[in-house]
Amino acid sequence: MSNVYWLQVTDICSSIGLFASVFGNGTLLILLGGRSIHGIGTYRYLMITFCVFSFIFTLLEKFMRPLMHHYNNTIMVLQRKRFNFSDSTARVLSVHFIYRYYVACQPDKLSYFRGKNYIYWIVGMLSIALSWVTVAYVLFEEDEETTKDLEFILSTCYDLKHENVGYVPYSFYQTISSERTLRMDNLIGVVHHLTVMQLSITAVFYYGIKTYWKIGHIKGKSQRTRDLQHQFFTALVVQTTIPLIFMFIPNSVLTVAAFVDGTFGAWANVTVVMNHLYPAADPFVILFIIKGFRNTVKNFLLCRGAPQTAIISVNGTTKKQDHKSYSSVIY
Repeated sequence: MSNVYWLQVTDICSSIGLFASVFGNGTLLILLGGRSIHGIGTYRYLMITFCVFSFIFTLLEKFMRPLMHHYNNTIMVLQRKRFNFSDSTARVLSVHFIYRYYVACQPDKLSYFRGKNYIYWIVGMLSIALSWVTVAYVLFEEDEETTKDLEFILSTCYDLKHENVGYVPYSFYQTISSERTLRMDNLIGVVHHLTVMQLSITAVFYYGIKTYWKIGHIKGKSQRTRDLQHQFFTALVVQTTIPLIFMFIPNSVLTVAAFVDGTFGAWANVTVVMNHLYPAADPFVILFIIKGFRNTVKNFLLCRGAPQTAIISVNGTTKKQDHKSYSSVIY
């Protein structure tokens, strides 16, 4: 059965993802470089890092035009081998949660994210992503059996030629002397991939729960500070939920299905579609949830550049306060 339509579906989604990523991340970078929000300190640079990783990931997805196919206990990642920046963006998310924890719970240790220490975080995340690529290159090698499967998939489903397509076969079994045996190298590689994902998810939940608990018991800080903490925490939760639902869970389901003789065929490309779209959604989460950013964008779209006077209540009394143009303060 031909599944050529998936070529068009994935191409369209990659174009949509790239356009949305350029617009969303570009807008967020402009706001981060301006005066739309105060009081975020080093976190500004973590957000900039996330924007850069997200943009590069969507750009590579558009350039590589990947496909996935689930066949005969093998997950075929088609097209040219690609640097897995999706793993790097996941690492950045976990670092975000660690940072929010120290902001709320141990602000005296924020030096861990400044100066040279910030570079160490970046190098660490890139090293983990590089280990992912190295494992895929070394442990998921093609052989005669996977090559035959690939040629069958390309000719039957996508009308593509083998010489125009590179691939990484995630295959759990091989046939030796008519006997089906486990591929230990592939199994080790899958364990590595799952371990990396689980470590990130564990860090997110551990520091996320501790931060939520601490924010709920903050004393001696202004309402503005508590509200800002809640906004950033909510944005991080939503940003984590998106790849968890649309990327980590589908990939885990595909992996388990390949191990237990299940098959999804060309429907594995749903994961590719999600890979194209989810990074583009991340900046819009921040732009919508963080009040300073949201007000700046709204005021710009409505051409509200002039200072406005608002009535606010302080300790039960009423007074006037001038709001700077384009929401240069949060409240």
